[in-house]
Amino acid sequence: MTDVVLIMQALANPNKYGIDGKAEHHLIEQDKINGNMDGNGLTVGDAQAIQMEFIGLNF
Repeated sequence: MTDVVLIMQALANPNKYGIDGKAEHHLIEQDKINGNMDGNGLTVGDAQAIQMEFIGLNF
C-alpha cells in the first residue's frame, strides 16, 4: 500500500514526491516504470489498479 500512497503523493505534489522531488522518499524512474499498470503513464488509475490487486479484486 505504500506504493499507492507514494504514487498519489507524487501526482499531487510532484515538487516534493515526484522524480526530481525534494523529499527523502520520492519517486525514482524505476518506480514510475513499475507503477504504470496500463501502459499510459503514471496516473491515479494505476494507484487504483495496485489497490485492487492488493485486495484481490483484479478484473
